[in-house]
Amino acid sequence: MDVKLAEEIIACLSQGRTKYFYFKNKYALTLLGHYCTGGRPVAALRQSHMRRLLDKPLVREVLGSCGDGIARPEVFSSYWPEYFHCYTLSLDLWGSERRSSWHQTSRAGRNLVLQLNFSNEHDRVYRELKVDADASPFDFAGHPTSRTRNTLAWSRIDLDLESDTALIEEVQNDWLREASWLFKHAKRCLASRPGARRRRWYETFSPQQAVEYFEKAIAPHLGHWSEAMLAATVEFLLTEIGIHRIYFHSWETGCKVKNCRPPRSVYSTLPEKFCFRRVAAGPQFLYDDKSSRRKMRKIDNQQWYLLDFTEESHSNEKQQTAQSRCA
Repeated sequence: MDVKLAEEIIACLSQGRTKYFYFKNKYALTLLGHYCTGGRPVAALRQSHMRRLLDKPLVREVLGSCGDGIARPEVFSSYWPEYFHCYTLSLDLWGSERRSSWHQTSRAGRNLVLQLNFSNEHDRVYRELKVDADASPFDFAGHPTSRTRNTLAWSRIDLDLESDTALIEEVQNDWLREASWLFKHAKRCLASRPGARRRRWYETFSPQQAVEYFEKAIAPHLGHWSEAMLAATVEFLLTEIGIHRIYFHSWETGCKVKNCRPPRSVYSTLPEKFCFRRVAAGPQFLYDDKSSRRKMRKIDNQQWYLLDFTEESHSNEKQQTAQSRCA
């Protein structure tokens, strides 16, 4: 995307610490809240492409409170469990004006980066156990993480305001993966026989501290980090930017477009969980752009994911529902 547009978006949004609260399966409430703008009959939800979300226990609980059978956004936003996680969000830029395989962008230019950062609760344990004293073993300077916060995960975004379209280029984390590896390494060290050759270890903290850090500060995030990151990204695009057509790379096509091989589940299971639908073409701005047009034309049998909240999409779905009932 154009660097001036990206800088303007960052400048217009809050520069302070933006809190983001998440609990398991919150994404389902977020998606349904935006899908039900203006109110939708619960019966219609069961016929829509969002129907897989209705199997979630928290969604069933929320819909059970719709006495008139109409699901409205405020019903989904009012749900709040006893236990939840608090993160912070920050924005940054990634990429360059020239296309580079290092940056793994689909076209030349900058990406917006939405960073999901740990809270002070995590950072306090991190400092107390002195795991942070060895040059932050879980962060990589060459990745788009925050320079002022400890980043749990991030997403990269390309967008075009004129076409009301965004492309989620990447959802990734380093911290949890590296902390998980360190935990396993620490367990192996602790299980070593007395007198055995000592495995290489850090000088500033012990294997016991690494295990305690993982169990207290890392394990609670492992089961939901990717859905929390994608939920924050979708909410950011819909609410803060006003984008209603959101694309996501499939694994097969994304590998060719970005010249990389990321974890398959993040580019298959994750978007399907969020009710993205498979489509045969990506965002039009990639086909119109000089830096990516030639590559796009060479990729046969393209597969992309699309989450569409435009009025046109809603109207088409209503027509399909009506036709299925008549049939």
